[in-house]
Amino acid sequence: MEPSSTRVKRPSKLLNLSNFEQRDELEEKLENGFNMVQNRTSGLPEKESYDVLLQMAGETKMFENITGGLLYGLLTEPQNAQKYFSIISLLAHDGWFCALCNVNMILFELYPRMRPEVREQIVYFFREAIKSNVPKIDNVLINYLRNANDGSDLKETATLLSAVAGMLNDHHAWLSELKPKASLIPVTLLTFTNSFNAFELLRTQMINVCHWLLTERFVDCAQLGRDLVLALMRVSKIPQFASVWKHLLYNPSKLGPNISVEELMSRICPHTFPLYRISVAMQRKLEFIFAKVKPGTHERHLDWFKKQYLSNPEAGSLRSELVRCAIFLSCGETPQVGQEMKAVFITSIFPQTSSIMEQQWCKLHLLWDWFCYDPATGGHVLIEPAFHVLRHLLHVQPLLANSLVDFMIRLHMKEKRHQKPKFQMSYELHPQLQQRITTSVTNSFKFLIDHNILGSPAIIFDNPVLQKNVRENFRDTFRGLFRPLQPTQGHSSAPGIELAEVPISDVEVTPSETASTVLEDIVIMDSLVGEDGGSVDEEFGLSCEEKVMTLLAAVKEEFREPIENLSNVKSSDNDMRCEMMQKLLSSIFDNDELLDEEQIELLSECLLLIFRKDIRNRKPLLEGFLETPEVLEEMFNQPLYVIFRNLCLTPDSDGTRQLLLSLIAEMCERCPSISYLLLFFTSSNRRDQNDTAIAAYIDLCRLLDSPPIQQIVSDLQQCHIDDYVLFAHLIPYVYEKFATEAMGSIELMKLLAHSLDGRQIADLIGEMVRENISFFRKDSFLSIVSASLTWETTAQFVFWQLVHAEGVPVDWILQMISKLQYPKHSEAIAQVYIMLQRMDREPNMGLIRNLLSRTPSDMFTVNCLKLLIKDPDYAVRVAELLSNLIDKLIQSGDLLPTHCKGKRPTQRYVCLDQLFSHLDKFRQSCLSKDSHVAEAFLARPTLQEAFTAARAAEKVSSLRIRYSELFAVMEILSDDNAQTARSLRRTKTSKKITADMSDEEGKNSKRKRQKLIVDSDSD
Repeated sequence: MEPSSTRVKRPSKLLNLSNFEQRDELEEKLENGFNMVQNRTSGLPEKESYDVLLQMAGETKMFENITGGLLYGLLTEPQNAQKYFSIISLLAHDGWFCALCNVNMILFELYPRMRPEVREQIVYFFREAIKSNVPKIDNVLINYLRNANDGSDLKETATLLSAVAGMLNDHHAWLSELKPKASLIPVTLLTFTNSFNAFELLRTQMINVCHWLLTERFVDCAQLGRDLVLALMRVSKIPQFASVWKHLLYNPSKLGPNISVEELMSRICPHTFPLYRISVAMQRKLEFIFAKVKPGTHERHLDWFKKQYLSNPEAGSLRSELVRCAIFLSCGETPQVGQEMKAVFITSIFPQTSSIMEQQWCKLHLLWDWFCYDPATGGHVLIEPAFHVLRHLLHVQPLLANSLVDFMIRLHMKEKRHQKPKFQMSYELHPQLQQRITTSVTNSFKFLIDHNILGSPAIIFDNPVLQKNVRENFRDTFRGLFRPLQPTQGHSSAPGIELAEVPISDVEVTPSETASTVLEDIVIMDSLVGEDGGSVDEEFGLSCEEKVMTLLAAVKEEFREPIENLSNVKSSDNDMRCEMMQKLLSSIFDNDELLDEEQIELLSECLLLIFRKDIRNRKPLLEGFLETPEVLEEMFNQPLYVIFRNLCLTPDSDGTRQLLLSLIAEMCERCPSISYLLLFFTSSNRRDQNDTAIAAYIDLCRLLDSPPIQQIVSDLQQCHIDDYVLFAHLIPYVYEKFATEAMGSIELMKLLAHSLDGRQIADLIGEMVRENISFFRKDSFLSIVSASLTWETTAQFVFWQLVHAEGVPVDWILQMISKLQYPKHSEAIAQVYIMLQRMDREPNMGLIRNLLSRTPSDMFTVNCLKLLIKDPDYAVRVAELLSNLIDKLIQSGDLLPTHCKGKRPTQRYVCLDQLFSHLDKFRQSCLSKDSHVAEAFLARPTLQEAFTAARAAEKVSSLRIRYSELFAVMEILSDDNAQTARSLRRTKTSKKITADMSDEEGKNSKRKRQKLIVDSDSD
C-alpha cells in the first residue's frame, strides 16, 4: 500500500494554485458539502431530490453545508448553474442569509486567486439574484465591487467593472429600490471613470450608472458628504457630471431638499464607507501595519505592500484612495504608534505616484477634511493624520513638505495676473467657497493647538526646512492664526500676536492696568522662541523696542529706565548689554519692596522680548564641544547669563535670591529654553560654585512646582529639539549630580533611548568606562526594563547597549524572566541571551527557578539552559542545581502545577512536571549536535542520580510515563557513560600492564647489552 504522502493532490476547481500551494480550507468545506449533496441525490428525480434536501436542511449545520455545496456546484458546473440556483431559492428559508454569507467569504478569501470561468459564474449568480430580487444582495454586490480596486491588471478590472455596470444599467427598477448604501456604488465607479479612456464602452456604462444614481437617488448619495464632493471633482469635466455640478451650485433643490455644496462639505463621511473603495486584503494589511508594526520595522511591510498592490503602472487612482482610506482606519491599541505608522505609510505613497497630477490628488485626499472642517460637527480625528504626515515629511523629505504646504496655500490664494497657481480650488469649486475653506483650515490648526497636538504653528511654519516664501505665504493666507493687536488711546499695539480662539478685539493699555490684563494680549513666547522658531509677528511692523515700550507703561518707574537702556543697546555689544543687565538687577535689589507678582510678570515679559534674538538665534554647539574657560566666557557673555550668575553667587540667606528665582521661573513658564540654559550654566560651574549652582536649579524646580528629575526630563526634551549636541553634553552632568533621581527615572531613560545617536552613545559609554557616571541601580532597574518593553525596537537596542556597557548582571533581571513573552518581547529576550552568554559568575538557584517557572510554550528556557552549559564549570553547577531541585520536588510532593497553588509567594513556583517538560524540550532540540555538549550535560553523574531517584519514586510514575522518552534518553546516556568508564578503566589497566612489561623487557635488554660489552672487552 502506498504511503499517504505519495497520494496525488486533488486539483482545485475554484482557484489557480501552483504545485506547491495547499488547497484552501474554505474550498474544501464547500466541496465536501457539494459531494454530500451529490451522494444524497444521485439517481433521484428532480422532485425527489428537492424533498431529500428539504428534509436534510432541517438541521442548522446541515443546512449550511447544503447551501455551501449548492453554491460550489453553481460555480464549478456552469451547465447545471440554473438548477443549483433554483434549489438554493427553494431552501432559502432564512432569507438567503446563509448563502450570502458564503458568497461574501468567497469574495473575501478566494476571489484574487479564482479561475476566470469561476469568476464568470460569480457574475451569473449576481444576475440571477438581482432578477429574483434576493434581499441584501446589494451589500454583497458592493463587496464584489471592492475587488476591482486591488491593483490588479487593468483588463481583469475592466471585466469586473463591465459586469457590474452592465447589471446595474439593465435593472434601474431594482436600483431605485436599493437601500441608502447604494451611494457606495457611484463613488467607487467614479474613481475608475478617468482611468478607462481606452475602454469607451465600459466608460460609457459607468457614466450612465453614476449619472442615473446621482440624479434619481441623490439624497442617498448625499450621505457620503464631503467625500461625494471629492469624487465629483475628479469627473467635473465630463458633460454628464458638469450638469450635476451646475445643479449643485446654482439650483441644489433640483437634486434634493436643502443639499448644497456647503452642506455636503460640512457632512462627515461615515467612517466605514471609504474602506469599501479598496479590497478586503488591502484593508487587512493596512490594519496590521497601523496596529501591530512598530516604526523602524516597517520597511519590509511597506515594500511587500508596494510590490503586491502598487507595482502595476496602471494603478494610478488607487494611491489617492489608499491615502483616503488610511485616514479612516483605526490605529489599534496604541494610537500614538498607529498615527506614526499612518504618517510613514502615507509619506511612502507620494514618491510612488506616476504623475504630478496624481500626486496632487493624493495631497487633496489627505487635506480634504482640513478644507471642510467645522468644529460644530467634529471630525477632529480626521485632521490629525495630515499633521503627522507633514511633521514626518519635514524630517525625511523636506522638498515634499514644502510642496504639501504650498499646495495647502494655493488652494486658497486668489489667482494673480503674474502668477498662475499649480492647482486652484476655484477651478473645481464655486469661488465663493474660498473664504469658507480658509476658515476651515484655520479652525483645524486651532484644534491642534488647543488640544496640544501641534502646540504652536511656529513649530511647523517657522521651521527652517520650509522655504521663506512658503512661510510668508502661509502667514498671509491664514492670518487668523497670527493676530496683531489693535492700538488704542495713542499707545502702540501690544507686542506680538496670539493664537486666537475668539474674534479680535481692541485692547486698551494704560499705566493703571494690572499686569494680568496687559499680558492677556501679549504674545505667548513659546510661539516666538520656545521651539527654535523665528518671530511670527515682525510682518506687522512692531519692533522689539516698541513692544518693550508698550509694556513699560505698566512697569514701576524705578525699573523703567534700566529696562529702556538695556533694550536700546545694540545686540552686537554684549559687554554693554551685560553691564546694563547688571544695573537692572541692582535696581531690582535696591527696590525689592516694589516687586510684587504683577511687576515680576511684566519684567519677565520685557526681558524675554529683549533676549528673543539671543535665544532664537543661538547656534547649536559644534560636535566635539569642549568646556574651556575661553569658550565659556564667550558663550556666557550675554545678559541672560548675568541673571544666572547672580543667582548662583547669591547665598540662600540673601532675600534677593528669591526675587531672582521668581523672575527666572516666570520666564521659564513662557519660554521653556530658559530652564535648560540654566542647567547648562550650572554644569559649567561644577568646579567653583558647584553646590550653590545645583541648589539654584533645585530651588527653581521647587518654585515651578516640579520635581527636579521631572523638570530635567522636560528640559532635556526641549534641549534635544533645539540643540542635540548640548543635549548630549548635559546628560553626564545630570547623571553625575542627580545620580539617585536620574538612575531611577523611567522617563529620562526613555528620552535617551529615543534620542541618542551613535556618537553620543559611544561618548556616554566612555564616561561610564572612566567611572564618571552610572546609569542603573538594582532597586530601580526592573521598573525601567518593564517600561522598555513597549518602546520602539531601535530605542530598546539603545537602552540595552547602555545596560551591557555597564555590565549589569543577570541577577538584576531575574524577576522579569518569567514575564517575558515571545514574540511580543523579542527584543528583551534577545538581550537576556546576550547577558547569559557574557555571564561571569556561577548560576544560582534563583536563576534556575526563574527559568523553569516559565510555562514551556516557547524555547526561551531551553535556549538559556544551552547557553549556561557551554562553560564546563557552569555545566557542573547547573547539573547540581537541577539535581537538588528534582530531589527536593520529589520529597515535597510538588509534582503537578495544581497541587501547590499559592505556595511560596516570595519565589517563582516550579513543579516537577514543568522541570521535566523543559528538559524534554531540551532533549528534543539540543541532542545530536556536533559539540555533544547537551549529551555531556545530561550524562553528568549528579543529574543521572536525580533521575535514578525519580525512577525509584512510586509517586513519579505518571510523570515517568508522560516523559518516557526523556527517561529513556537519560538511561541510554547513563549506560553509555558507564560503558565509557569501564572502557577507560580497562584501557588504563592494559596500558599499565603493557608499561610494566615494557619496563621488564627494557631491563633485560639492558643487561644483555651490558654482558655483551664485557665479553667484547675481554676479547
